Amino acid sequence: MAMGYNVAPAVDRTWNGGKFPGGFGVTNLLAPDYWTLRARSNELFTSNLYARGLIRRLVTNEINTGLWPEASPDETTLGLEEGTLDDWSEDVESRFLLWAKTPTACDFKKASTFNKIQALVRREALIAGDCLVVLQQDPTTKRPSVMIVKGENVRNPVGLDLNAERIIKNGVEMDTAGRHIAFWIVQLDGKSKRIPATGGRSGRRVAWLVYGSDHRVDTVRGMPLLGLVLQSLKELDRYRDAAQRAAVVNSMLAMFIKKGEDKPGTRPIANSALSKTVAEIDDGAANGPRSLEFTAGMPGVVLQELQQGEEPVAFQSNVDVDLQKFEETIISAIAWANEIPPDILKLAFSSNYSASMAALNEFKIYLNMFRTDFGEQFNAPIYQDWMISEALLDKIGRSTEILNAWRDKANFENFTAWLLAEWSGAIKPSTDIVKQAKGYAQMVEQGFITRARATREVTGQKFSRNMRKLKRENELFVEAMAPVTTAPGNDPNSTTNNALSTLGENVILLTDKIDELEA
Repeated sequence: MAMGYNVAPAVDRTWNGGKFPGGFGVTNLLAPDYWTLRARSNELFTSNLYARGLIRRLVTNEINTGLWPEASPDETTLGLEEGTLDDWSEDVESRFLLWAKTPTACDFKKASTFNKIQALVRREALIAGDCLVVLQQDPTTKRPSVMIVKGENVRNPVGLDLNAERIIKNGVEMDTAGRHIAFWIVQLDGKSKRIPATGGRSGRRVAWLVYGSDHRVDTVRGMPLLGLVLQSLKELDRYRDAAQRAAVVNSMLAMFIKKGEDKPGTRPIANSALSKTVAEIDDGAANGPRSLEFTAGMPGVVLQELQQGEEPVAFQSNVDVDLQKFEETIISAIAWANEIPPDILKLAFSSNYSASMAALNEFKIYLNMFRTDFGEQFNAPIYQDWMISEALLDKIGRSTEILNAWRDKANFENFTAWLLAEWSGAIKPSTDIVKQAKGYAQMVEQGFITRARATREVTGQKFSRNMRKLKRENELFVEAMAPVTTAPGNDPNSTTNNALSTLGENVILLTDKIDELEA
């Protein structure tokens, strides 16, 4: 016997995200007011301790002492044997470090080293949403110097006639394909100046925007990081001030005398008062302004023989001062929106080892992503222009090959192979370095990771450089111990000499091992 089911007829309905008609509410088509957002963001960074703490915590963890390149040219693409460019990489890194540590060479204002410039760029981009980076060729050093332009100074010029092929949006000049071809900045005299994105003849990078937060496709300018939480941070600061004022008022106004009958007051505190203050208040009464007397009394005052109808009443404000829970809720939401573990944002570490390591590892994922993005967005174009300048001056090896690869636009991969570098910064220290070291040692032993990568992840240093320094240190140690082990009258079989002899042999074996690794 066939069974039948009653099926309700299908109804066509356009789905717009709401669970039911009107459930989502009004849809707002947002058009960012960049000028107001930047002004408010700057105000909060200047006057709001939560906003300043958020920005500084990010810059400190992201940039710290600066991101530095680990040159890793692709030898396979360049048709070279593996290891051929190891010495070249060391030389390039050393020369870039010398340029970066010289303010008169790397900074247009001759004031900051490259690591300070990185922190400045990141801070400005976070507060204003973006900032403009301009490379100027220093006529003395013949190398690039970095100039930073605040985001609010990149604005549309006034009274400029444009043809149909060029569009200017919020100070950025674009072609019909949406490519940035120039930037307009407002100078101190109020006039606008056009800065091209690339050099007309050389094609070298001249200016570009560095963004502080996420931006959508075809979005020209960046949104301030604080833009999403402006109101939350403002109200949190207000609540903190209100709770603080309530606590102060409660401590200052100990009590007042409540009169239930119209009789002359006894003023029981007046005789023990330390000071008196009289204030007049005009509340619009028919009898004119009233005089109120404020009395500061000594601790432990006892009130005796109050007038009939008088009653001492303790003063208490009605402000809810349970700030901690409210503050934690808001800060946790802000931390979550910005991919920061709340413990790191608040600098309050009270979790167990496993929870702390989970938070630290989660934050490391964010830091690795950020440093890759910031390295490609800000550092890499500067590194590229510096490399071209060094090659033109013939200051680095294989300059001719680098310049030929740069000029051959059709085979762009060759020039990119020379420029490959990993940008790394300070490493978050482990809460238990012994456990971490054992774990990495086992991974190296099993071939899960290389010594070079383990050294970079654990200490932020370079394995090959460490090996060279250790080799020299071991040689110096053996030389320093030689007088002790060979001194006249020393018993060669003594415990001390045996230990020193064994240590010296181990140092020699380690030195030989380093030689094998380098070979």
